[in-house]
Amino acid sequence: MNKEKKVKQPKEKSVQQLNRSRRLRHGTMATVLSVCFVAAVVLVNVIVSILVDRYPISVDLTSNKVFELSQESIDYVENIDKDIDVYILATKEDFSGNNNYYKQADTVINKYAQYSDKIHVSYVDIYSDVDFAAKYPDVKLTYGQILLECGERHQTLSAYDLFDVDEQYGSIKSSTTEQAMTSAIMNLTDSNPINVAVLTGFGSNNRTDASNLESILTSNGYIVSEVNFLSEDIPDDANAVVLCSPTSDLTSELADKLALWLENDGNFGHTMLYFADGSQPSLPNLESILSEWGIGVESGFLAETDQSHVYGNYTYLIGQYEDNDYVDSSDKPILLPNAKALKALFENETNRYTHVLLKSYDSATIVPEDADENYSLTDGKTDSYPLAILGQRLTYQGTTALNSYLAAFGSMDMTNSAFTSMSAVDNGEYIVNLLNKLTGKSAGVTIVGKEIGTETLGISSQQAMVIGGFFQYGLPIIVVIIGVTVWVRRRNK
Repeated sequence: MNKEKKVKQPKEKSVQQLNRSRRLRHGTMATVLSVCFVAAVVLVNVIVSILVDRYPISVDLTSNKVFELSQESIDYVENIDKDIDVYILATKEDFSGNNNYYKQADTVINKYAQYSDKIHVSYVDIYSDVDFAAKYPDVKLTYGQILLECGERHQTLSAYDLFDVDEQYGSIKSSTTEQAMTSAIMNLTDSNPINVAVLTGFGSNNRTDASNLESILTSNGYIVSEVNFLSEDIPDDANAVVLCSPTSDLTSELADKLALWLENDGNFGHTMLYFADGSQPSLPNLESILSEWGIGVESGFLAETDQSHVYGNYTYLIGQYEDNDYVDSSDKPILLPNAKALKALFENETNRYTHVLLKSYDSATIVPEDADENYSLTDGKTDSYPLAILGQRLTYQGTTALNSYLAAFGSMDMTNSAFTSMSAVDNGEYIVNLLNKLTGKSAGVTIVGKEIGTETLGISSQQAMVIGGFFQYGLPIIVVIIGVTVWVRRRNK
């Protein structure tokens, strides 16, 4: 009789054992997922920190983009091929912690390194690093300055370069950090900088101040110096000269000297910018030079009879662009306040050419110098008058064209900071672009100062309280409720 083998049956697990096993699996999985999640968060934070330090991936929500570089600066620094070291001579905490303007300056300076791997920004505490200043014996370095170095060339920027400071009250009006930084970088990387001499010594009035024009040119990579033409010669390395609305005439000797400088022994290659003013008297010797270049000056000053062609005042004329090969017209107008009317004396004579660059509308009129208080704008003839004329001299050496230029503008006030900083007009950009073209300089960058103010959200105080209450109380309560719900559901599985 075969004995039946007894098969041992597995013992059924108790409900407690099953629950314990299930909880262990879920707990282990939850722990692993939590560790992976924390590790992922840490890794993402590290990667994002590296990217933020290296690349411009932050978002500037201010209305005038005070923490961002202009596209002109970005385009320039992205194409530089020389290494530039930027030393902020302070600790980061000291430099950026002073006020909002210094925080903005610190952010803007570091933006340059994000847009170009050729630019390196570092902080040097010259109080503790005493050996650093010894490397620059020709420069007096102070705490808080910016030192830029490119090869053997270097340049320093002070707070007065980084900010537009009200000299009367000592307060900061706007930030010019980008303007100063881009200018310094252009100066250091330009192997053939253009030298501009501003001629002085011929009287002054409230419209002959060339300081803003000098600042704009310097900010766009030009090396600018003032020359008292009554006692000094134009420097040998000058590529261009500027004469701003003189109130007294050149002597015949100085007029001849200026004319010879423009001809440059027949080699040409020189440029002159002349800015007239509606209040100027007749200047025969200077005007004789202009006439040689096909430019005449009318007596009196221009006024506009059509209010749609002025900016506020009947002598603040809006100019029209003329098609030419020197400056492309912009969608923004050029404003020429208190202008003289110019005239083109010829279009071309032998190797001499004139080009009208800007002109008034045909509703403009010339107000005579001797006009009294009873004079009416309707008394004069209305016409379109040139406001800017370019005289050109051309010759050839073989097949190489050699040019000298004399550009005359009817308005000196067009260079005033009140107008070059206006976003609605293109005054500063136009002058820089023209000079770039005439001197063969690579494109410059015109950047205006940026005011840093408090941006509002445009909501009421009641709405602000509701939003604040939600984030302070509502959102945490919602998170707690969701957490408890998830915990209870997992506990009961």
